[in-house]
Amino acid sequence: MAEVQVPWGTGHLTVPLPDHWTLAQIAQPQMPRAPVDWPERLARALARPEGTPPLADLVRPLAHRGRIVLVLEDVTRHSPLIELLNVILPELTHAGVLDEQVSILFATGMHPPMDEHQVRQKISALADRFAWRCNAAADPAEHISVGEVRAPRGRAGVTIRVNRRLVEADLRIVLTSVTPHLQAGFGGGGKMFVPGCAALETIGQIHALGLPRKSGRPLVGTDAEHNLMRQMVDAAGQLVEVAGGTTFAVQYVLDEADWPSSLVAGDLRAGQHMLAKQCAAACGAVMDAPADVVIANAYPRDHDLWQSFKCVPNTAAAARPNGVIIMLARCPAGANMGPVRWPLSPAWTRRLIRLLGTGGIVSLVQRFLPGVHPEAQFFVRLATETIHRNPVLLYAPELVARGQSFPGLPIYDDLAAILAAADRLLGAGSRRVIVFPSGGTTYPILGG
Repeated sequence: MAEVQVPWGTGHLTVPLPDHWTLAQIAQPQMPRAPVDWPERLARALARPEGTPPLADLVRPLAHRGRIVLVLEDVTRHSPLIELLNVILPELTHAGVLDEQVSILFATGMHPPMDEHQVRQKISALADRFAWRCNAAADPAEHISVGEVRAPRGRAGVTIRVNRRLVEADLRIVLTSVTPHLQAGFGGGGKMFVPGCAALETIGQIHALGLPRKSGRPLVGTDAEHNLMRQMVDAAGQLVEVAGGTTFAVQYVLDEADWPSSLVAGDLRAGQHMLAKQCAAACGAVMDAPADVVIANAYPRDHDLWQSFKCVPNTAAAARPNGVIIMLARCPAGANMGPVRWPLSPAWTRRLIRLLGTGGIVSLVQRFLPGVHPEAQFFVRLATETIHRNPVLLYAPELVARGQSFPGLPIYDDLAAILAAADRLLGAGSRRVIVFPSGGTTYPILGG
């Protein structure tokens, strides 16, 4: 019996494969290990950035006056923010910038707001040093319009409303990782502004652009030229720049231990495009044929069900039609999207999806479950697209312990039971298996 180990919290989860399952490939990111001198490299990048003046030159005129906002990732990302800020913040102190001039804005988008404990997990004692807040997407008073981004023919333009603190700041210092993203191709760049610091309506419209018009055609790993959502996000970032203030970005790709393997400072858009190319080379896994079973571990996007499920559309192209996708999700924060009550079993839900299609199911949810959070509605659309093509089985002991569920997703807390369920769905015969130990940041490239 073959065994596969995948990251699980601070340790590993061992998945025993049945004897008639053939392990065809372990699709692991090939990110180089972070150099031990990465802090020195970051310091040099701050002094010699791409496309902007050095950080010291930007902060010097702001000594004892002006406003600086640090735009940071939230608890769903693994960036070593404290270590990064320990290199960046001395530039402000040396320039004479006072702590009360600096605030922190977490780019939570529509994610649930972080509580004080989570903030301290991310930035430790800096939570006491600087005022901080999360983007309150549903509060109209928090956001102002910076203009409209035009869309290609057949698509409506999007009014870009962002957190007013972005526009009111004299300097925005953005820290963000660049990783594969199921809609925008890759994260980072202007995505920290939109959807990260945007109003609910703007986020909804931008997310809608990240749904491929052709079912089964994934957007993860696509470059800006071929990804409408990334084009709109980049354009929205430019609107923020024009509206006021200056942006200085520190962007990076993380190795398996969550340290900066590569980094770039300076221009927000140029830095993201540069690192996206490196990320594509490391995180796109070439495979010659689809599998009967895809085992996708949600790491490192395994904070809650919403983040974890992204590993499924990320990797679904590796499964043949009607092949089984087994999703492994630690979900320490549970579902984290409010209750979603659904009267049908997962099996009947999939039958209904195949009968009505994605649009029909989404219409039913909006009609009969009007109180569902907008992010959950988007999750329904995303899950429906996937479940229409492939049955998805979820191993998530934390969700079982909490009594939480989601339509169409059978949830297990026993590995033997979920493997047996996959066998029943597939019927007799051998199985070709592909495993994604880090499915949250890896995607397949077929026909290589």
